Amino acid sequence: VDFRRVRCPQHLTDISGSVPEDDGEFPTAEGADVLAPTPAPAPTSSTSSMSSMSSMSSITFFDLSPIVQAPTITTTTTTTTMITTDPIAWATGTWTTGYWDCCKPSCSWPGKGNVEKPVRSCDAVSGEVVDDPNEPSVCQGGRAATCKNNKPFNVSETLSMGFAAAATSGAHGLSGDENCGQCFELRFTEQVHSNDGGSVWGGADPMVVGKRMVVQVTNIGYDVTGDHSFDLQIPGAGQGIFDQGCKKQFSGHKSGDFDCDNNYGGCADTSGCDRLPEALREGCKWRYSWYHWYTSGVGSPTNNPYIDFRRVKCPSQLTAISGSTPTDDAQYPVVDIGAY
Repeated sequence: VDFRRVRCPQHLTDISGSVPEDDGEFPTAEGADVLAPTPAPAPTSSTSSMSSMSSMSSITFFDLSPIVQAPTITTTTTTTTMITTDPIAWATGTWTTGYWDCCKPSCSWPGKGNVEKPVRSCDAVSGEVVDDPNEPSVCQGGRAATCKNNKPFNVSETLSMGFAAAATSGAHGLSGDENCGQCFELRFTEQVHSNDGGSVWGGADPMVVGKRMVVQVTNIGYDVTGDHSFDLQIPGAGQGIFDQGCKKQFSGHKSGDFDCDNNYGGCADTSGCDRLPEALREGCKWRYSWYHWYTSGVGSPTNNPYIDFRRVKCPSQLTAISGSTPTDDAQYPVVDIGAY
């Protein structure tokens, strides 16, 4: 069947005794529409007309008299405008950055987002998954840290997966903790940044334009606002202000080893990845082999690339790592990994 929501007819509410509070917002099913529903409306605002019936001779009704008499079908034509929410709509014109600070992800705390379980964190000493979601962060004197396997990985030449911190501004549907556990498909675009003087910089390298990445939100970024949508979790991309957690998680390394002594921007090329612990090097090198960071030198693409993005159902490759799945995940489209 095709189906759509309509205003409840009186012959049903007389039986049930129940009427939805928002019933008046939906179209009335009349005429031929009662017996032959039209296809569901397109996923954008549209205007549809219910055609009137020219003949009643071929219609047969069941005897409803033991319950309630069916109403007479009239030949009224009704025009209704329906506003629908499209779960696969793309947000456009936003850009991304990268970070890796080893801190406990915000989404690992209880009560963040609408998920079956919080995102996993790992013990900074043993590396095992932390059982207590209230264990303090390694960046604040505790033992809970980012798990080593939260690094990005490529599925194919045109598709990668990983984790990210989401914006908190509310722009483009991103509000930080409310997005915990949700997954988004990113599509890298050719848009570039421009300074006040008109000079351009950064964006996605031509070899990255058109590629896709599916990320799961495990953290929030209070400095991720406006058209800055996601801070991708990439080892070696910069620790930011939290530059003490990694050296606590990985003994024998100093803070500067985790971003080549550059808290904002991280290592300039793949050789810097050798300073990171072995467990993080592959994720660091992804930044240069698949993501093509600074392909033509410092300041050139890829540098804070622009993306379009939409919410999708979380793939098992990510939920198997994070241990977290949104409760409404089934409402969103599945990424066809085989298409990449």
